[in-house]
Amino acid sequence: MIKAVVWDIGGVLFKDPKVGNFWGDASGSKELRKEFGSGQISKEEFIKKGARFLKIDEKTFIKRYKETYLCPKKQIKESLEIYKKMKTDKYILSDTNPIFAEGTKDNEKEIYPFAKKVFLSHEIKLRKSDLQTFKFIIKEIGLNPREILFIDNNLEHAKAAKSLGMNSIHYQNPEQLKSDLKRFGAL
Repeated sequence: MIKAVVWDIGGVLFKDPKVGNFWGDASGSKELRKEFGSGQISKEEFIKKGARFLKIDEKTFIKRYKETYLCPKKQIKESLEIYKKMKTDKYILSDTNPIFAEGTKDNEKEIYPFAKKVFLSHEIKLRKSDLQTFKFIIKEIGLNPREILFIDNNLEHAKAAKSLGMNSIHYQNPEQLKSDLKRFGAL
């Protein structure tokens, strides 16, 4: 029986920002985003290195970064409704960073109040690409992994959760989500 559902935000409840569009083919940007998103480097270091990667000054970098990432996020209304109405305990697990998290607080007012707990990568110092993240989530929730369902639009993240005994849904669209949640008895 599913007793907890862990939801991703970007690509499941809100449209996923197109990260690659901002960074282009800047070598090393993926590692930089991982370091910043897991709290390993400061905001200042991120801006300095990001500007260097894109060969622009720091003021231009942060301006463009905020314009790209902090524009109003479009809700996936059907998924958001399912999330809000679900009676099972809800948790949020999101790969994010301090700049993005600060700039999206208004959007997340639609999400956070419904969650029993919110896990943001830069705060827990772990990203979903790290198996330790799911071990941490299992421990924090305090349930048997079989009692936890994880929803993410990234197949690798869904597989990682499943490898530790959690149930998982690789999100594709609201209709598929609803069907899968019913199959797991979580809706």
